[in-house]
Amino acid sequence: MKRIESLASIPSNLQMFTGIDIIGNLKQLFKFPTQMPGCLFLLCTRGNCVATIHLTQYELRQNSMAVIMPEMFFQITSQSQDCRFTLIGFSKELIRHSTLFSKTIEYTPHIFENPVIHLQKEVAEIFQESFKTIIKAQHLGDVFITPAQTDLIYSQIILTLGNITRKKEENSQVRYNRNQEIVKELVRIIVQNYKSERNISFYAEKMHLSPQHLSTTIKKTTGKTLTDIISSFVIHDAQAKLRSTELTIQEIAYSLNFPDISFFGKYFKRYTGMSPKQYRNSGK
Repeated sequence: MKRIESLASIPSNLQMFTGIDIIGNLKQLFKFPTQMPGCLFLLCTRGNCVATIHLTQYELRQNSMAVIMPEMFFQITSQSQDCRFTLIGFSKELIRHSTLFSKTIEYTPHIFENPVIHLQKEVAEIFQESFKTIIKAQHLGDVFITPAQTDLIYSQIILTLGNITRKKEENSQVRYNRNQEIVKELVRIIVQNYKSERNISFYAEKMHLSPQHLSTTIKKTTGKTLTDIISSFVIHDAQAKLRSTELTIQEIAYSLNFPDISFFGKYFKRYTGMSPKQYRNSGK
């Protein structure tokens, strides 16, 4: 991988970026907290490092995979001399494509909770060989990798990692405390219902808790309000549809159970700072 001085030097229209860090460049690239413009999969192939992902510190060692999602802050605070990575990144626009969003939303909460996954040696080797193959294929332009195939590559990685993480949780002897269990169950229920339900009382009833207890627990455990968590799913879905489908704004509003386009517009602007039409035309 040639030396990259900053993420800004990567072309903004590039849907997929791949590389092998053979000179230890990533430590310099991420020596300060950097907000990720897209999604980065970082496979540690040698050595070890300490990294901060969205204010939480993690250790990456050989066969560890870090997944840094868009807008998360990432920093490598220290690393061994021999620390090296194979990496693949995807643009924010690609992963928020409506079809990909629908396919992967079931798995992304697991990855948000566990952005560093320590893989079995055999699994890590498969990922490493896959990444190397993609790197070689990308050098041939669109002979091997078309935009549609780029979508599939991202989906395959997310689905595989999500499945690995979920199975690890099922087989783990680690016991979550009651508040953590409530958060995990809430996210699962939101994924299933956010398109039609945004009322706190609905989720409280589903979880057999009072609205006040549920709201207090979520705020205390995550630092976010229940409304913010629900709205993040709604807004990301709306953004995906606005950017990657030909649906009218009214059709998108109805698909997310808004009573009319005006209500949807106000809701969308409250969380993004722009109207749905402005977002669709903004290219962000």
